[in-house]
Amino acid sequence: MELQSPFFLTDLIQSSFYDSVNSDLTSGFAHCLMSFCVQLLLLRGYAFNQTADFETIRQMKEKLCYVAYDLEQEQSLALETTVLVKKYTLPDGRVIKVGGELFSAPEALFQPHLINHEGVGMAELLFNTIQSADIDTRPAFYKHIVLSGGSTMYPGLPSRLQREIKQLYLQNVLKGDTERLSKFKIRIEAPPQRKHMVFLGGAVLANIMKDHSNSSWLTKKEYEEKGLKILERLNQR
Repeated sequence: MELQSPFFLTDLIQSSFYDSVNSDLTSGFAHCLMSFCVQLLLLRGYAFNQTADFETIRQMKEKLCYVAYDLEQEQSLALETTVLVKKYTLPDGRVIKVGGELFSAPEALFQPHLINHEGVGMAELLFNTIQSADIDTRPAFYKHIVLSGGSTMYPGLPSRLQREIKQLYLQNVLKGDTERLSKFKIRIEAPPQRKHMVFLGGAVLANIMKDHSNSSWLTKKEYEEKGLKILERLNQR
């Protein structure tokens, strides 16, 4: 999960900037999610070392995991049937079986308490971000939600996110009035290249700003000397 912030007509709405789950989620969430995967696999009887088997677990997560559109339905299928069970061949040739773990791990994106993270999940976080913006801009934000980053690549995530945001809007804005929900418009864009959109966006911006003044740039030496604090200089522009 990444940082979330709204832009309107190319301007960042500073008052509406939220970071994920009220903490250093960008750097810490991936680590916690990997630990959660290890725990889930251990419950099935497979022992993995998070450090030594990191790449194996990462590949398995990226190839097989998905976000459940209807969590209760998926949980029932996992408990009562074998329809969700898949085989996965490890690098050493061993074959393991996984089932409910495939949607249970990414569920932490919507329920951070599963990995002991305080705060809200990505749907509520996004809803809060948009609702904190000026009321006149909210409809545009809801219709132009763009996903980016590796954590958004799970199959099923866009549709689950849309479903949960609509439910939050129904409960908190419409106060349960389902008749008015049909007027609520939401669109979630999930570009195929979204895993690398941060890099692509940075590359485009760098090309645009390459001939601008030095106030738009930081040197490697400056960053090495002052670290992340040097970024405050850009925020003051």
